Amino acid sequence: MNDITATQLARVTSFPKLVDLLRDNLEWPIGQDYGFDDIVYEYDAEDLGLKVDEIAKIREIHQLRPLITGQPWGIFFISFEDKSISVTVLRRMLRALVVKKRSSAQTADRQSWKLHDLIFVTNFGKSGDREIAIAHFADGAETGDLPVLNVLGWNGKDTRLHNARAAELLQHRLRWPDDTSNLNVWRASWSAAFELRHGQVIKTSKDLAIRLAALATNIRARANQLLAAENDKGPMRTMLEAFRKNLIQDLDADGFADMFAQTIAYGLLAAHISRPSGGLVADNLVDMVPKTNPFLRELFGTFLSLGGRDKRKDIDFDELGVRDVVTLLTDEHTDMAAVLRDFGDRNPKEDPVIHFYELFLKEYDPKKRMQRGVFYTPRPVVNFIVRVVDDLLRSDFDLPLGLADTTTWGELATRNDKIRIPAHVKSDAPFVQILDPGTGTGTFLVEVIDLIDRRMKALWKSEGKGEQVIQTLWNAYVAEHLLPRLTGFELMMAPYAIAHMKIGIALLNTGYQFGSDERARVFLTNALEPARDLDMEASLWRRRWRMRPRRLTTPRRNPLLRW
Repeated sequence: MNDITATQLARVTSFPKLVDLLRDNLEWPIGQDYGFDDIVYEYDAEDLGLKVDEIAKIREIHQLRPLITGQPWGIFFISFEDKSISVTVLRRMLRALVVKKRSSAQTADRQSWKLHDLIFVTNFGKSGDREIAIAHFADGAETGDLPVLNVLGWNGKDTRLHNARAAELLQHRLRWPDDTSNLNVWRASWSAAFELRHGQVIKTSKDLAIRLAALATNIRARANQLLAAENDKGPMRTMLEAFRKNLIQDLDADGFADMFAQTIAYGLLAAHISRPSGGLVADNLVDMVPKTNPFLRELFGTFLSLGGRDKRKDIDFDELGVRDVVTLLTDEHTDMAAVLRDFGDRNPKEDPVIHFYELFLKEYDPKKRMQRGVFYTPRPVVNFIVRVVDDLLRSDFDLPLGLADTTTWGELATRNDKIRIPAHVKSDAPFVQILDPGTGTGTFLVEVIDLIDRRMKALWKSEGKGEQVIQTLWNAYVAEHLLPRLTGFELMMAPYAIAHMKIGIALLNTGYQFGSDERARVFLTNALEPARDLDMEASLWRRRWRMRPRRLTTPRRNPLLRW
């Protein structure tokens, strides 16, 4: 018996290919000279009690001929016209094929099976992009005796981890048994292959990560297809060139497609978690992003204009797969409260928006996770590191406000003869600068904001200032002394966007009113590249970003500079 690989399984998209896999890898007793048509009976849909509209959804129905005498399983192959499994059709077929409780209701000329002895192998999807899913009904006492449909499915766009899991279940659960006389063991083994309920509501962080990663993979594949099909003036190609010109010169098509997919998929998740009561609406996604994050709002506005908001475009949400992510995050498909509780149980005190990304990337692209070192520092460790740096500034450098101190190099050098001002540093520049060279989703920067917020407000309160005055002072301090000293570098687009979002939310929670044009200096760049003049670079970025005819001429509306 040959082991099934995830890559091999992804290529199984039709019934004949599946039959070959069942014979060659799972030892089903199918002769080498037999093709699919040789081992099945053809069924007339009308004989199964299907209605006219249900029959229209079906291309063909076949039953696998019994491979041995006394085979308990009834195995049916159903090819659907639609892009998904029709549960209604399968339930109606089930009623026609299952043994009736009253013998008088049984059809004499048709074989019948017990409910849990039926397997439906389905084929569905767009032409040229068909998928296979094997479905099995189990008793549904928890749903009022309505049979529960469980599925084992895969496709070429699923994550390698998902397909590897499907391959493992096929390998170990649906292998032809050595002892076919022990029907109880046979039934238990095959039934155990079906773990995921069709349409099941996601309630765990791992399940959400797997499903979100699969959808991101789909978006990436579709973006690549569009990039390959478009000419140089196409909307996706235009945006790719804009990113090359303004951000990453050696960005290739797949790298951009990856950036696009991660930002859409994970950005929507972050927006939904940050604003659960607002919900997500596919045709108005920009409004779902908190106003504290104009960067992500602008980026979504640009990305999603390619996905249907401008009706003159040839691309729609369905083609890009964006609407699938929105649908996944609805209450009907994901119990977000349960997911966050599950995440909290596994990762107490951790921010799910920040640290869930590691779990997502592990499912979406584990190789990239390893290459880019996406392993997040636990919150207690982050807190400890930030407090140690703060303590050292206060004790060793005589800066009483620590990380919040705004003393300049010149001021410190005047009172401390051990301090020498570097040649490239201006004397009026603040001595304390906060830089995270691999900021990820902003964990350290958010922790610094929290510490400085508490430090400054405690100082002003000790000076006898009232709450309203303190809030006015804080808004001025953030714009003049916090944001100009806060810098982060990040190489990957999705965590870069999330970092901007988290910093915006953190500042909002402090009471900052965003009355200034000053924004967090988090840059999409590689910290290992040679040094650049960020002030000059920011000046260049303030010029028009020529990726599509939108008004991006002012700094406030430039998505590469704002939140």
